Amino acid sequence: MKWRLSVHGAIVVVAISVSSGAVAQSRSNDSATLGQLNNIKVVIERTGGFRQSFFTGSANRSIPVMSVANVVTAREAWESGAWAWSASKRRSFINDRADVSVLALVLAVSAQQRGDKDPADWMPNTGANTCTYLRNWVSVKTKWGLAMDQREFTAVKSVFQSKCSAPATSSSISSPTASTNAMTTTTTNTTAKPVVVGSALALLQTIRVENEYQVGYDRALFEHWRDIDGDGCDSRDQVLKRDSISLPQVDPVNCDVIAGDWVSPYDGARWSNPSDIDIDHVVALKEAWDSGAWAWSAAQRKAFANDTSDSRTLLAVTDSVNQSKSDKDPSNWLPPLQSYTCTYLGNWIAVKVRWNLSMDSSEYGRIKNLLQSTCISLNIAPIPNLPNISGGTTVVTNPASPITNSTVTPNTTSTGTAAQINPGSYCSPEGAIGYYTLSGNTSPTTYVCSKTDASGVPYSGGRARWRRA
Repeated sequence: MKWRLSVHGAIVVVAISVSSGAVAQSRSNDSATLGQLNNIKVVIERTGGFRQSFFTGSANRSIPVMSVANVVTAREAWESGAWAWSASKRRSFINDRADVSVLALVLAVSAQQRGDKDPADWMPNTGANTCTYLRNWVSVKTKWGLAMDQREFTAVKSVFQSKCSAPATSSSISSPTASTNAMTTTTTNTTAKPVVVGSALALLQTIRVENEYQVGYDRALFEHWRDIDGDGCDSRDQVLKRDSISLPQVDPVNCDVIAGDWVSPYDGARWSNPSDIDIDHVVALKEAWDSGAWAWSAAQRKAFANDTSDSRTLLAVTDSVNQSKSDKDPSNWLPPLQSYTCTYLGNWIAVKVRWNLSMDSSEYGRIKNLLQSTCISLNIAPIPNLPNISGGTTVVTNPASPITNSTVTPNTTSTGTAAQINPGSYCSPEGAIGYYTLSGNTSPTTYVCSKTDASGVPYSGGRARWRRA
């Protein structure tokens, strides 16, 4: 048996009986790690019931001043999904020598300091060690289908992006003069690749801001819960299978999901009966209609209503919470679980960009305010190509030119002129734009006619007022 060691200060990564090319090291393909990370489920951990004896053949064996440890410890694995595994799978995990990412030879003192902590509470103390450690952590969690909690996910993503990712050589967000060609990256591979984007705030500014088209909607115009990919499962059952944190029970005849374990990302509630779960269109069907789907073909609306090709479009959530959301946009509703707010906004932006949907000014302003305050470091995960709707190659197209407060074309009153308004006064229609010059300023400030204040709290009586955009 041959041991190959790649020494990085306190962390010494071990590969047993592998070629030298398999030794973990700094890699230029960091987008692969970020892609894996963004596909990992973010759920609340199951913190009870762990026993080390559930993982027979523990890899934590003492070596003088050194210790062989699982990068993702047995307890961490248990809490993030291994509680649902068989004994043989847990044994395979704890002794996985086929993957260099799984086991690490570390200084005993470092192993003691880390204990069972995840990267939200412990990382190696040097940059090179940190990056290798995080790559391996993401690799192990991806390989074994393990989840992350919100703190862990945020810590891994923020540190990896700030310290480990190579600077992008190009941006997927086109310049204002770019034509409406397909978004591409700098890869020379001709196979269609997901569109990699960065700052949520920058991507938000590529979305059109315009009044909603609020007539003609009918839910029947979006043929939903259909099997559009021909695998025998309709889109509801596909999402139930995908989002279950344990192996779901599925009727083999008609693919009905009978039981599973779900953690609703909107409120953190746990459910085992699929009747307690709604499949939420993150951007509701009516919201999609009002934002541009009114001009789509029936095939496009059907594809949107059943889209499982990007996990941000449809989510398994608590039914009552989904009903409280209804067809509201983020200016009127956010998930009750506040730790999910930024993820929700990122999902909302990604869906709107992918399907080339617009935002009204109230929606845009509320999201922008949250991105600039609560979610300042939010980045958008890779956006896949649109599903093949009509038999040809359908790809994400460049959105309209970036829109900022200085370039937004204001909504107009019935007279066709921008309103000069009194801040705080009642107004209509909701979503209209007005202007008011604050004391001491020479240029006007933009206001929006909204039924909620800038924090999303509804005004009394349900009436709209002028507030700063």
